[in-house]
Amino acid sequence: MDRVLYSKKRVVLVIDSDQIRGAKLKKILNNYGYRVYTAVNFKEARRIIAEKKKIDVALLSSKRFDLAPGQIIEDFNLGKPVIVILEKFSEEIAASALKAGAVDFLTYPVDSEELVKRLGVCVRMSDDGGYERLRIDVCAPMEKGDDASRFRKQIFQGLYPRSTEKELLVHGYEQLNRLGIGSFGEVWKIKDVTKDPPEIFIAKIPLDKKFNAKFEEEAYILRKLAGHKGIPKVFEMIEIKNKRVMIQEFILGKTLYEVIERELEEAEIESVVIQLADVVAHSHGIGIIHRDIKPGNVMVQPDGSIKLLDFGTAKELGEKETSETSTGTRPYMAPEQIMGKSQRRSDVWALGVVMYVLYTGMFPFYHEVEKVLMDIIIRVPPSPPSKFNEKLDPGIERIILTCLEKSPEDRYPDARALKEDIINSFPGYGENILPLY
Repeated sequence: MDRVLYSKKRVVLVIDSDQIRGAKLKKILNNYGYRVYTAVNFKEARRIIAEKKKIDVALLSSKRFDLAPGQIIEDFNLGKPVIVILEKFSEEIAASALKAGAVDFLTYPVDSEELVKRLGVCVRMSDDGGYERLRIDVCAPMEKGDDASRFRKQIFQGLYPRSTEKELLVHGYEQLNRLGIGSFGEVWKIKDVTKDPPEIFIAKIPLDKKFNAKFEEEAYILRKLAGHKGIPKVFEMIEIKNKRVMIQEFILGKTLYEVIERELEEAEIESVVIQLADVVAHSHGIGIIHRDIKPGNVMVQPDGSIKLLDFGTAKELGEKETSETSTGTRPYMAPEQIMGKSQRRSDVWALGVVMYVLYTGMFPFYHEVEKVLMDIIIRVPPSPPSKFNEKLDPGIERIILTCLEKSPEDRYPDARALKEDIINSFPGYGENILPLY
């Protein structure tokens, strides 16, 4: 293999909690002339990216991390093209990784020449701006009546730039950088150039006008919840190329996932839990369920105050008090939510999972194979959190396990009842908001 062709000025970040295996991958790539940095966790990976700037691609090993590759990519957005190395091949796991944003995958044991070929193509695509323009929904179902031409258009529409720069400027906003892209839209950091000094905002842009109603609904829900300090503010809805764009508050901070890369002190956990319970209680009181409460959707600001993000899956409850759709992030989904019967108690379950993670560093339910995980959530009782944290107060354990009761009727009816039980059981719990970084 022509090593110069594949390696000229190319830099790879290897993320693997197994230092020996990471070193082996580094040696392979060094032999082909790549410059390689290694990280054993995501905190170190982000530090390297921040310091080195020029990282062409991240190589992520799925072994020994607590999350499946797809969940890792979604929650620990590194801002770089990611190739996943699977411990063993699974169609389901590989597909979930690609859906979440991975650009390619390999399986162990890794063939060195195949690895370098894949990296070479990935870096070349990145150099050409291919990954900024390309977005393909893996295994997206064809709509009824699609012909081959329409199918090709659906698959390859992401290859062409979807520039909104000029249109945003018409409304007084300048695009700065894209923060993320999901199944329904893009998120951009923008600034209002009509103000002096310019103010920073977030623009959430649908990928297609068919998602306009979804964005309008999210804006409606956020406005209905407005007034609580833990809810992001919506400033306006504007129209660009027939797409309804939401201009939202820019929140400076880190996600809770980033924060809990270090072990939090008990008082710090309390600060997060009571704030999160309070904002969800506010939402429940107005008849809104979030349906995707997880650390990746909690922004921690420099002063320690939090905001709950991503109300794109939120739902306003009607008379039936349930939402008959299955949506959310699997490790945080309640049994009835998996079966399409979300309710306030489903959010209470998710709060219980977050508490379990904060107090133990472990998930109460987890498996890499999604179908197995769903069965575990539905049928298997959680291990007592004190199994992983011997110092955990029995009262806190009781509260967590109440949140994680399989039957919704055995849980707290809503987040307000959960918050009240915490405060009544532990006066002064979380009374001080603490900076966490």
